[in-house]
Amino acid sequence: MKRFLHLVLILFCMAQAVKGQDVGEITGQVVSADKNEPLIGVSVVVKGTTTGAATDADGRFTVRAASNSILVVTYIGFLSQEVPVNGRSNVQISLQTDAKALEEVVVTGYTSEKKADITGAVSVVKMKDITSIPTGNVMSSLQGRLPGVTVVNDGTPGGVGTGVSIRGITTINNSTPLYVVDGVQTRANVATLLNANDVESIQVLKDAASASIYGTQAANGVIIITTKKAKQGEIKVDFDAQLSAQYFHTGIKMLNAQQWGDVYWKAYQNDGVQPRHDQYGSGPTPVIPEFIDLNKTIRAGNTNWADEVYKTALLQNYNVSVSKGSENGSASLSFNYFDQDGLIKYTNFNRYNVRLNSDYGFFKNRLRIGENVNVSRWTEKFKPGGVEELVIAQHPLIPVYDINGGYAGPTQGLGDKPNPIRLLNQQRENRSNQWRIFGNLFAELEPIKNLRLRTNLGLNYNNSFASNFEPRWREGDRTVDLNILNVTNGNNLEYIFTNTANYTAQLGEHSFSALAGMEAKEYTSEELFGRRVNFLIEDIDYRYLNGGSGAQLNGNSASRTAMVSYFGKVNYAFMDRYLLSGTVRQDASSRFGKNNNEAVFPAVSAGWRISEESFLKDVSILTDLKLRASWGKTGNDLMDNEATYTKYGINLNTAGYDLGGVNQGVIPTGIVKIRSGNQNIKWEVTTQTNFGVDLAMLNNRLNVTLDYFNKDTEDMLIDRPYIAIIGEGGYMAYNGASMNNKGFESIINWRSSIGSDFNYDITLTGSVYKNRITSLPEDILYTWGGGNGLDQSIVGQPIGSWMGYKTNGLYRTEADLNDEIDQPGKGLGRIRYVDINGDKVIDNKDRTWLGTDLPKFTGGLNLGMNYKSFDASIFFTGMVRDAWNNARFYTDFFQLWTGNHGTRLLDAWNPEENFDSDIPALTAVNLNDEGRGSEYFIENGSYLKLKNLVVGYTLPATISGKIRVKTLRAYLQAQDLFTLTKYTGADPETLGYPYPIPRTVTFGVNVGF
Repeated sequence: MKRFLHLVLILFCMAQAVKGQDVGEITGQVVSADKNEPLIGVSVVVKGTTTGAATDADGRFTVRAASNSILVVTYIGFLSQEVPVNGRSNVQISLQTDAKALEEVVVTGYTSEKKADITGAVSVVKMKDITSIPTGNVMSSLQGRLPGVTVVNDGTPGGVGTGVSIRGITTINNSTPLYVVDGVQTRANVATLLNANDVESIQVLKDAASASIYGTQAANGVIIITTKKAKQGEIKVDFDAQLSAQYFHTGIKMLNAQQWGDVYWKAYQNDGVQPRHDQYGSGPTPVIPEFIDLNKTIRAGNTNWADEVYKTALLQNYNVSVSKGSENGSASLSFNYFDQDGLIKYTNFNRYNVRLNSDYGFFKNRLRIGENVNVSRWTEKFKPGGVEELVIAQHPLIPVYDINGGYAGPTQGLGDKPNPIRLLNQQRENRSNQWRIFGNLFAELEPIKNLRLRTNLGLNYNNSFASNFEPRWREGDRTVDLNILNVTNGNNLEYIFTNTANYTAQLGEHSFSALAGMEAKEYTSEELFGRRVNFLIEDIDYRYLNGGSGAQLNGNSASRTAMVSYFGKVNYAFMDRYLLSGTVRQDASSRFGKNNNEAVFPAVSAGWRISEESFLKDVSILTDLKLRASWGKTGNDLMDNEATYTKYGINLNTAGYDLGGVNQGVIPTGIVKIRSGNQNIKWEVTTQTNFGVDLAMLNNRLNVTLDYFNKDTEDMLIDRPYIAIIGEGGYMAYNGASMNNKGFESIINWRSSIGSDFNYDITLTGSVYKNRITSLPEDILYTWGGGNGLDQSIVGQPIGSWMGYKTNGLYRTEADLNDEIDQPGKGLGRIRYVDINGDKVIDNKDRTWLGTDLPKFTGGLNLGMNYKSFDASIFFTGMVRDAWNNARFYTDFFQLWTGNHGTRLLDAWNPEENFDSDIPALTAVNLNDEGRGSEYFIENGSYLKLKNLVVGYTLPATISGKIRVKTLRAYLQAQDLFTLTKYTGADPETLGYPYPIPRTVTFGVNVGF
């Protein structure tokens, strides 16, 4: 036995000696194949090991490897290679430029194009940057990541409160862009259409040249979403799971019960009045009573209403997908479960999602038939309206419950706001249940080479049910004995039938493609509602119309719109260097009368790949340079479906008449004219010019895209104000306003590596906009959009501009008060208003334009990196703008409101301690009318947020293969980690009283088989 072991040991040592002889130093050089220039920092790794090196300034490297090893050579901007050593000690390697970025196919209107050939302004989302973000609405993940795309988020569960606009505000009407999901057009909320895991790519068509193929629907831009399909020869099973904890973090500091009393005492003392309060007494200092009601059932509280209304909430997201692709067809099936509790108690969004995508080829793939179908069911539980404002408005002395377990409510001296917990508890079962079937069936035929005929039938069916019950209630000394149930059922059906022919040809150095098509759309909607009162039993099992015993009402309404369109597009390229594209679309819509039923929307664009010219061919640092220019028209028809018709309604209150004389029986119900029709109304038309530059340098490591645009929207659809003498039916739709929106957009990307293991990617986006109203009809020039009705018009100002009084700090000294300005109520510590018209009197004539909260700049910075099996990304987003802080009504002015106030009042101006304070002095009377709209409410609303942070680890293939797993990645993700801002409201990202955005921490796992 010992001899056998010795023999084995000797053989092992000999094998090691032989192996050692095979390992040695291998040197070499890596150059570019096209220019034969040395490449610096190329990663050269021995396959199957961690042994490697990076090339030096001359492109040279040295590694230790066996003579039969394979070298894996990778470099940003070049195609990777595997180079066998084959016994050589010196290896020369040439890398080919990776033209993948230029050859990438981008989905545009009804077709796709190579990225290098696009002459319009099109942005493409990097899906890898957003796949880890837990959200029910994939659009919410795009905030700050695409220039020209503004995403406004709030914390509403499911992302149903997310708003998207492209290149600023184009219209005073619905600014929602058109979504095209797998060829099906819709303006429905994306959160109800599909889950984020199913999305393969997102393209945004921003200028008229790229979007005009959609004609009257494209004025607000177009977002094209393509879902995942199986790849040829691939069988995959993927599982993704996310579990998130959401935290409330955007509260405003409010006074507690004792601080409120102290502030009240100080306010009256400043007014020279002995303080006295129904709750706090009349002594030298405020005293909190034991009870705040006469019946002594409500003990005095010290309630932080934010702690009562908001809670830590969970988000769960699970996705399973199966896909198989072959030469003749593919199929993929996915199932998603998404459940998000809201920060506000009892709010929730719960969704089930099933998607099936498949296609199959016949006759050697010259005929393909397939479908993309998504079925969603979701339930929403809503918050009571205005509960976010109640959190800061409700008095802290009021407790949640009285001593009997009932709801406590306001009593004398404590305001009149309802108990927010009562609202939450009593409306917690109110819900909306909806189904949606969304998708398409298509067939594509290639009768001859390069000619593709495609027919597509899209369907969007939505069925909804909503139940809203208002129970009897009592809080404090207030009682409502009537309960009410409102039930609504709706059905919406939209179909789109599209037929296109697409032909491509290459004749020498000339290439062109032509698209022609027609499209028919119809949308029908019907709603049935019922209302009943007096339910003897309020239990949820009895909350049906039949459970009530009181008066019952019902109603039914419906609407229908239709459109038919014809369109065409031609792309031409010479030597892949000179590019030209033209588009035209004609739409006819049922929304418009016979006088203006049709409209034509043309567009033209051109591009010059200047980098292909001989005088730039030898510039080694330049990979690609393209100049673009475009012009085109798009439209908007989003208005009342029946604006061309004169409408009447049955109404007892406004149209009933006692035909038999005064009090002589039942009054017959009459008909009242609601609005007057306008047969001459026509489309809003947006004309847009765009100039752009696409630049790739340093072997595609640096990529830059710059765009400047100018958009003019004319004939905006408005219901303009009318004089009272017109009387009933005065409302009428007009084409009556014009707007200009211009701006500059940029995206800069740098990707490179350090050594052989560390890769990084930096992307910076930025957008600058300027908006202004350019014209109005003469009869509403000084009244529409915020004008003062006399001599100041919004023309020349941005949409939504504020009109009010300019301020000049506070009156701090007697010298300030002697300014010869007649300002009623002025005094020390009071706001000092500016005499705009110079008449020495502060009155309504001194109101002027103060600005707008439209962003002046929006941007984002994304940092991505990989080190071996680890990956991380950090994303910052920010905005430069002014903000109107509505919360200052509560936080800064004790005299305007009897409920709660902010702790800022503890630092209010007084001559001894806070002489430099900018917060007006405490007072109990509003002599200076400081609730009027003025600059005091305007703050710097700019901010910078660390919006997203992800750290992940992917199990190496050598390990995952042993456990029969293709990929396994785990990650931690956090959102809204910190905000840098001077804004004193709740959150500079969401002004006013929005549903708060949570701080979110997520654990996730991706498993592929």
